[in-house]
Amino acid sequence: MSSGVKEKGNVQEEILEQSGPVFSPPLYLQRYTTVRDILYKVPGIEKVVDFGCAEGNFVKYLMKLPFVTEIACVDVNEPCLEQAAYRSKPKAWDFIFKRHEALSVKIFKGNVAEKDCRFQGFNAVTCIELIEHLEADDLLPLVSNIFGYIQPKIAIFTTPNCEFNVLFPSLTGFRHWDHKFEWSRTEFKQWCEDVTNKYPDYTVDIQGIGEPPSESRNLGCCSQLAVFKIKSPLNEKIILRNDNAEEKYILIDENKFPGRVKENLRK
Repeated sequence: MSSGVKEKGNVQEEILEQSGPVFSPPLYLQRYTTVRDILYKVPGIEKVVDFGCAEGNFVKYLMKLPFVTEIACVDVNEPCLEQAAYRSKPKAWDFIFKRHEALSVKIFKGNVAEKDCRFQGFNAVTCIELIEHLEADDLLPLVSNIFGYIQPKIAIFTTPNCEFNVLFPSLTGFRHWDHKFEWSRTEFKQWCEDVTNKYPDYTVDIQGIGEPPSESRNLGCCSQLAVFKIKSPLNEKIILRNDNAEEKYILIDENKFPGRVKENLRK
């Protein structure tokens, strides 16, 4: 289960870069902007859940998507969630320079492998550097939760490419002490294919983030990214689910941002 330590792993990444390839901008920023830009290009994305949100660094990027009306941040580490709640609070200028749409940012404590009925109807799921923090027993329930229960239009995963690790001379073992595994490109591709085989309504596109040095192209990028997209808008239909999901997660905080659209309609 996610321990909420992945954002602190950004510091560890920067330390690794001191003994290996240096990324500009830093790798974690490349991940955030890449995922944000992918979501921006998908029409109809209004509700997004960020599983394994840790301290909420990525929520700032989600909040820049003008047509998103609800963001849910989920993790198990309560101190990290307190930071996420603080980072997602509106500032004074948010009430002056209002968003296009009003926005609610909810911070939840919960196990990403468990289903919560409040997440039905969410259009997008992000799992940035999350799965490698999970125990093997949680991977299948996570996949079931996302693709079998939430059924978003798009789900995005990133995870380290272990083949790249040879370029970090100071690295022994995994890139972070909390990682349970790190996959090669072949292993990640197989996992993605297993998902689409089980949930054939989805397609997957695998990409890389963090280009290797020209002499090490054979290793692939430092981070791997998979974009799963639904073939038909299942989550716009009436979907019968028989698993009787409840409100499993604990709502820690909720922050609301005003929008221009409803105010204009009232005038």
